[in-house]
Amino acid sequence: MQRLFIFTLLIIVLAFSTHVKKAQSQVAKQDSLALLAIYQALDGDNWTFWKIWKEPFPVASWSGVTVEEIPGEGWRVTRLNLWRNGMKGQLPEEMGDLTYLRQINFNENNITGNIPESFRNLKHLTDLSLTDNQFSGPLPDFLSELPSLEIIGLGINNFSGTLPESWGKMSNLKDLYVQTNNLEGELPKSWGNLSNLENMGFNSNNFTGVIPPEWGNLKNLRELFLWGNQLSGTIPEEIGGMKSLEHLDLSQNNFEGPLPESMQELSNLKELLLGHNNWGEEFPVFLTRFPKLEILYYNKTGLTSVPEEIGNMQSLQGLSLNHNELGGEFPMVLTQLKNLEFLYLWNTGLEGEIPAELFTLQNLESLALGHNHFTGAVPDELLNLTNLKEFMVDNNQLTGFPDLSDNQFFHQPEFSLQQNYFQFDALETIVSNDLILNSAEQKPIMLLEDITFENGSPLQLEVDLKGSIMQYHWFKDGELMAETEEPLLLIEIAEKTHSGRWHVEAIHETLADIRIRTNEIEVTIAN
Repeated sequence: MQRLFIFTLLIIVLAFSTHVKKAQSQVAKQDSLALLAIYQALDGDNWTFWKIWKEPFPVASWSGVTVEEIPGEGWRVTRLNLWRNGMKGQLPEEMGDLTYLRQINFNENNITGNIPESFRNLKHLTDLSLTDNQFSGPLPDFLSELPSLEIIGLGINNFSGTLPESWGKMSNLKDLYVQTNNLEGELPKSWGNLSNLENMGFNSNNFTGVIPPEWGNLKNLRELFLWGNQLSGTIPEEIGGMKSLEHLDLSQNNFEGPLPESMQELSNLKELLLGHNNWGEEFPVFLTRFPKLEILYYNKTGLTSVPEEIGNMQSLQGLSLNHNELGGEFPMVLTQLKNLEFLYLWNTGLEGEIPAELFTLQNLESLALGHNHFTGAVPDELLNLTNLKEFMVDNNQLTGFPDLSDNQFFHQPEFSLQQNYFQFDALETIVSNDLILNSAEQKPIMLLEDITFENGSPLQLEVDLKGSIMQYHWFKDGELMAETEEPLLLIEIAEKTHSGRWHVEAIHETLADIRIRTNEIEVTIAN
C-alpha cells in the first residue's frame, strides 16, 4: 500500500512538473517581457519576499505570478500578487501587455508616479489593489473603460484632483476605496448608478458639498465611509434607499441636522458613526429603533440630553457620547443597556457620584468617564466588571477607590486615574494586584489650611497622606526646605524667613515616578 502511495505521488509530481514546463514553454512572450520590465522598474533585486523572477526558472513558478491556459490564447499571466514586497519605483507601461490579467495586488509597497495609460488594455481586470503606496496624480478616467472591474483599491496614496464622473459607468464594481488621499471636490452624482456597489471608502480626503440624493439608489451598498472630509448640508431623505447598509460613518464633517426620518428604513445597520457634526441638541429618537444596531458613536454633536428611549437599544454593544454638553447627574437610563461592552462619556459635563448601578453592566470591557465633574468614591461594585479591560476616570474630583485584592478580572485591565484626588492607597491596590496603572498624577490633595505661628515659637506642619510612603519633601515658595520620613515637619524656632507658600510632596516606596502633593497654604510668622 505504501509503495502504491509513493508511486501515485511520483506520478502527480511528474505531471505537475510537465504542466509547469509546458506553461513555461508556451507563456506568451509579451507576458514574459512585461514581467521582466516590472522586475527592473520596481527594483526586483531588493524585493522582500517574491524574488524568484529570473531564468532558468519557468514563469509559472515565479513567486506571486499565476499562469493559466486561456482557450485560443495559450498560457497567459492572470494574477500578480506582490503585496508588502518592498517594491519601489514607477509602474512600467509594459504592464498593459498583460492583457489577460484579472488581479493586481501591489498593496503595501512604495510605488510612486501615475497609473500608466496602458492599463486601459487590461479588459479582463477584475481586481486593482494598489492600497498603501505613494501613487500620485489624478485618478485615471480610463479605468471606466475596463468592463470587468469589480474591485478598486487606491486608498492611502497621494492621488489628487476630483473623483471622475466617468466611473459611474462601471456597472460591475463592488468595492471602491480611495480613502486617505488628497482628493477634493464634490461627490459625483453619476456614482448613484453603481447598482452593484457593496463597499465604498472615501474617508480622510478633502471632499466638499453634500451627499448626492442619487446615491440613494445604491440598494446593495453595505459599507459607506465618508468620515474625515469637509462635507456639509443635511443628509438627503434618499439615504433611506440604501436598505442594505450595515456600516455607515459620516463623522468628522460639517453636516447639519436634523437627521432625516427616512434613516429608520436602514434596518440592517450594525454600526453608525455620526460624531463631530452639528446634528443639534436633541437626540433623534428614531435612532433607537434600529433592531440590529451594535455600535453608535454620537460624539460632539451638540447633544444636551439622553432620551429615555435609548434604554430600548438592547442590541447596543458600544455607545460613545463624548464631548457633548449633557451636564447634571449620570443618565441612569444607560444602566439598562445590558449588552454594552464599551461606554464612552468623556467630557460630557456630568457631575455627582458615579452610580453603583452602572456596574451591573457585566459585559463592560471599556468604560471612559474622564474629564467630567464626578465626586466621591468609585463604587466597590467596580469589582463586578469581570470582563473589564480599561477603566478611565481621568480629570474628575474623585477621592476613593475600591480595594481590588479580591478581584475576579478575566483580563489584566488598565486604569487611567490621573488628575483626581486619589492618594497612594488607591494606586497601590492596582499595582499590587498585577493590574496596569496607565496614568496616575493627581491634583493637589486638599489637606492643609493657612496657619500663623508666633515668631520664635515652634513651627509644626503635619499631613495625613495614605499609603506606603518613603519620604516627605517640604517646599516653601517652590524651594525644597526639608526631607522627612515621617508626615511631620518640626522647626523648633520659627523665623520671619519661614513665612511663605508651603506644600508637601510624598514619595512612595515603589511608585517612584509618582508624587502625591498637598495643596499650597500660606504660613505666616507673626511678630
